[in-house]
Amino acid sequence: MPKKIIRNLQVGIGLSLLILITSSVASYWSIQNQMNHRESLSQSRRSVTAVKDILVALLDAETGNRGYQLTGREDFLEPYKRGVREYSKALVTAEALGVHDKNQQERLAGLKTAVSQVMNHLKNLVENRRRGMVMTQQEIITGKAYMDECRKIVKDFVQYEESQVEIKNKDLTRSSQTTVLFIVFSALAAVVVTAFFYFKMRADLIRR
Repeated sequence: MPKKIIRNLQVGIGLSLLILITSSVASYWSIQNQMNHRESLSQSRRSVTAVKDILVALLDAETGNRGYQLTGREDFLEPYKRGVREYSKALVTAEALGVHDKNQQERLAGLKTAVSQVMNHLKNLVENRRRGMVMTQQEIITGKAYMDECRKIVKDFVQYEESQVEIKNKDLTRSSQTTVLFIVFSALAAVVVTAFFYFKMRADLIRR
């Protein structure tokens, strides 16, 4: 086989391999980027669910306490007992998510403190009622202030995460589009290179 044809064949194979390697690396990077975006998006959703679960548990505990304060019947404490069981689990879940944003970390720390205040306050109210002491107006006001603080922190946390979810969704869409472009470009480039060297070698063979 003539040297020129062999050289063209080698160049064509080399270019095809270069395109294949480049497109493979670019696609791998893009796919990894997509996976990171998806994980970050999933973490935001899990953290929102966790802090909402904390608030739900607190509301259960508060509801149970109110029923018990009004009736003095132990069976009305079932929501309270459920809230006591569930709030600690939800709090552990929220902390275990490993939130990296500094502001969100501060909100979680503040929520943990506020939740402790609420639960300690409710515990004291239940114990006092068992001793025959009905909660006072000041205790009601204090409990409301603690709950309002928890609601505010949860609201701020959720709003921030929801804004981040919107940004992450856009990043994920952009990353997906980039991956598709890489694949299409590499396929077209491989076809063009193959066709070019095929017709070049064919022309050389015909001339010879």
